Amino acid sequence: MRRAGAARNPEMTARSVEPERMRGIVYRGRVTLSYEPGVLSHEEAGEFAALAARGIQELEQLAGLPARTRVRFELRSTTRISSARGRTIQLPIDRVAARSAPYLHEIAHVLLPCRHAPAWFSEGLASYLECVVSERGGGYDSRLFTSEGNRGVDADAEGWLAEPRGQRVLPFIGTRGTPAGIVADRHNIAAPFYVLAHSLVKFMAEQAGLSPIIRLARARRFAGELRRLTGKRAAAWRAEWLRAVRPPVSRQSSSKRNTRGG
Repeated sequence: MRRAGAARNPEMTARSVEPERMRGIVYRGRVTLSYEPGVLSHEEAGEFAALAARGIQELEQLAGLPARTRVRFELRSTTRISSARGRTIQLPIDRVAARSAPYLHEIAHVLLPCRHAPAWFSEGLASYLECVVSERGGGYDSRLFTSEGNRGVDADAEGWLAEPRGQRVLPFIGTRGTPAGIVADRHNIAAPFYVLAHSLVKFMAEQAGLSPIIRLARARRFAGELRRLTGKRAAAWRAEWLRAVRPPVSRQSSSKRNTRGG
């Protein structure tokens, strides 16, 4: 998750009242990592810092970015939701210990902050790139809201579209704005939103190529650049994606008949 400013920062209180717990620190390449020693050992913290440094390099190469960005990681037990702000990434330390932290997703936000893009594109791109890098062996996929990364995200999207929670966030996919409660309700609102956004960006990258999608992340006029770089408006991409990810009614009916018939 990308944080745009202090007003959206759910961790500010924790950051201000518990600085004394952030005493462990390691450096690996362009990564500075601070952590709570009681949860991770110095060796474990160093291993994660090295993994993060590799992830930065892999994402820079994938996106064609210069190798110069320095990133600070803060691992806390009081952090509940992973986030990126500027060049600082906060992660729940227990998820780092369990190798389930979306560190590649947050690195993507740092390297490609999508300052002028809608939320669906920003979050969908970070999720998509996390999976691409992990599939290439550049780190692990947190599987934050997906079951099988890029391979299974379309099936996950199809599942969400078949139920009210997916339909509730669908108006925010391919358009501006974010659904209310996306931070507070990760299970019912964030999950379908992230999966649908991920699936749409994956569809666009497969159809138009990754290069124009990366360029879109840095565009100042998103709508105009989307049309110029890909030849289509967001509404057209959304419509094509929905036709691709939703099974035809005839196929749905046939499937149900076959299921009932054994």
